[in-house]
Amino acid sequence: MIGLQLTYTPRMRSPWLLLTLLAAGPTLPGCVFDDFKDIGESFQPKSPMQAATDALDPYNADLRREGVVLLSTADFGGADVYLNMYRDYVEHETDPLVRAAAITALGRHGTSEDAVLIVPWISTSVTDSQNVRWVAAKALQRLHNPEVVEQLIRVLASDDDDGEVKAAVAVALGQYPEDRVFQALLLGLDDRRLSVNVDAAQSLATLTGQEWGLSRTDWQLWYDRQADKSMLFAGRQDYFYPTYQRDKLWFEHIAFWIQQSYEQPSQPAGLAPKEKRRGTWDVPASDDT
Repeated sequence: MIGLQLTYTPRMRSPWLLLTLLAAGPTLPGCVFDDFKDIGESFQPKSPMQAATDALDPYNADLRREGVVLLSTADFGGADVYLNMYRDYVEHETDPLVRAAAITALGRHGTSEDAVLIVPWISTSVTDSQNVRWVAAKALQRLHNPEVVEQLIRVLASDDDDGEVKAAVAVALGQYPEDRVFQALLLGLDDRRLSVNVDAAQSLATLTGQEWGLSRTDWQLWYDRQADKSMLFAGRQDYFYPTYQRDKLWFEHIAFWIQQSYEQPSQPAGLAPKEKRRGTWDVPASDDT
């Protein structure tokens, strides 16, 4: 195992911070291959010490971004010292790509409280970077905190022409069984972008256990037929945040040394799984067990 002792103080990003490699260990994982500019780097990935040094570089935003990406995808990327760095970058970083990388890292390793730190960045009134808004919405799919529901709804119901962000927000809302969420997702069915319609319909299905497709009329009729609105979510399914999956490209079959692994869908931090409920990705137990 590798141990990296790093003393991090917010706003201190100089390479002369206390970076001490305690023991030689494996290099950083190759699962961020698509973030490298040169395929040759997969042969000699950066060491954890170099990644940490790059993440703290005060002069080069590209190095900071790459360092944050490399650290956040490593097994030790969720250590408290790195979490403090991600949080500082979310709040104070001036480069939008570095901030986006920090938001993604915090969504992967953070706690439910971090959702409150991230949620302002889905709004056009806070940032004009579409990339930052999109990754913030994606991060909120992984962090469960009812305090962010109002702002998620505000973005989904806004007139902003930002379909990718709205679609990601519609997915994130699928973890909150509230009447106001149901109504906001109905509005999502009327959005002119099909991606928003599809994700809103899927979240409605997750929340209710019903399958009324993309028809807002059918969903509204079903809602109106429910005499006891407290039972709207009685058939709710477990919520799993989506993850990226793809088939291998042709050269990846040839380059057998490239090891790829994909994260599996899981439940958000802060959302306790319900007992005795089988999840979407679980394998049913056999009768012999």
